[in-house]
Amino acid sequence: MQKAPVRPVVEGGVLTAVAIIFALISTYVPVIGVFVNLIWPVPIVLLGVRHGYKWSIMAVVASGIIIALLMHPLTALSVVVGFGLIGIALGYALRQGFSPAKALLIGAAASLVSKIAVIAISAAVMGFNPLNLQSDAMVKGLEQAMEFYRGMGMKEQELAQMEAAMRPMIDMMKIILPAGFALAALVDTFLNFQVAKAVLAKLGQRIESFPPFRHWSMPRATVYALAVALAAVYWGKTREIELLYNAGVNLQVITTVLLSIQGMAVFYFLADKYNLSKIVRGIILFLIFSNGIFMQALIIGGAFDLIFDYRQLRAPRLE
Repeated sequence: MQKAPVRPVVEGGVLTAVAIIFALISTYVPVIGVFVNLIWPVPIVLLGVRHGYKWSIMAVVASGIIIALLMHPLTALSVVVGFGLIGIALGYALRQGFSPAKALLIGAAASLVSKIAVIAISAAVMGFNPLNLQSDAMVKGLEQAMEFYRGMGMKEQELAQMEAAMRPMIDMMKIILPAGFALAALVDTFLNFQVAKAVLAKLGQRIESFPPFRHWSMPRATVYALAVALAAVYWGKTREIELLYNAGVNLQVITTVLLSIQGMAVFYFLADKYNLSKIVRGIILFLIFSNGIFMQALIIGGAFDLIFDYRQLRAPRLE
């Protein structure tokens, strides 16, 4: 019988141990544990890049079994299902030499599938939908806030006005939870990509980097998706089609965030082009994040750049 190579076995054992330690830290160490929980897939990614996805799968299974023995089967299930797939998918994408953007999309898709799977498993095991629990927590938080201000002597009329202003926000938060999960999948995949890339660089293995932020560009279809989202919101609201309205709102949130990133990249491009000082940049950023009008201008600027290619990122460059 042919023996397995020593190097993958040794590295697989070490990285599996690291994944188990990460799980212990994320469960028992406050504050730091939250960050460690987000980068749990990194050892799996490293193993996949260096030795292939089969070793990643074995590491996920082995770490899940040991975590179940050391902690709790549900903890192991949430870790393995919630983060194992993103490690396997991202490691495979990087090993295949995919571009950073393509690797990010593959990892984000895996992350989103994992999140949906965790919700489904939690609902099946515990008998309730975790999303409903989050919604109930938001409503309860509003009620506690009302009680706090009531205890501080605020008048009932003012409390009623505050509640009337906050209720629509909570209702909207419930609607856009799917968009939140999709954006969270992009964020945690990007975080794992950057951490894994840094570790691989220390090990002497180079991974293609994302371009400088000032040269970032979203897919051009983002603008068309926003138009579809606005149409869906309008038709869903005027025709009282709740599903269409909710889908349109979620798509609008995602495309708006992408266009705001595009607009921010344009801002940094212009800041570098005109050599703006750090103080001026800081003032402009403060205005953007504190004033809705400036934020809208940022989004419009991002859409303009996508449509007309102001930075000429798609045009051939002359040497």
